Amino acid sequence: MKMFHFHRRAAPTASRKRGQRGNALVFSMLGLVIGGIVLALGISYYQNSQANAQVQGTISEISAIIGGAQQNYGQYGYSGLTTAVAVGSRVIPDTRADAGGTTATNSYSGAITLVDNSATTPSTAKLSYANVPASQCTQLINGAQSLARRISIGATDVKPLDGAIDVARVNTQCTSATSVAIDFVFGRT
Repeated sequence: MKMFHFHRRAAPTASRKRGQRGNALVFSMLGLVIGGIVLALGISYYQNSQANAQVQGTISEISAIIGGAQQNYGQYGYSGLTTAVAVGSRVIPDTRADAGGTTATNSYSGAITLVDNSATTPSTAKLSYANVPASQCTQLINGAQSLARRISIGATDVKPLDGAIDVARVNTQCTSATSVAIDFVFGRT
């Protein structure tokens, strides 16, 4: 007859229990660090997506304003065009019109102005966007440059009349301040 012997494991010692608790603490901390990194990357991605969506929305808005102005006032050489007229005729969207109905504010909390520019360049109008953040300036100009005959930041042309974009000037002017004003001159060539 065979006898089965059961071997009992020795009870864990106090030092072994401490080692196991130490490992659990290390793995818990590692999990928290990895979770923190994933959270930080997610927040960064979300903020970049928000900024890109704002730029794309502003480019669409500029395109709609320029298109509306060309359709409604281009045949008249933009004579008499003012921001108040553009707001009143809905060339500048209602969502951007201020309470008085004669001014407009962009998504950057800066003024939108649309005026006849014929005294400077015949049969043109000038659309201005103020308070554009430096971080979105270059993207905005690159996205809307095909709509304008001339683009300037402050008093400096970054796209001369009927010329090409000067990339170095765009970079210099867009980073010259935390926010800038961009002027788009459009009309007949």
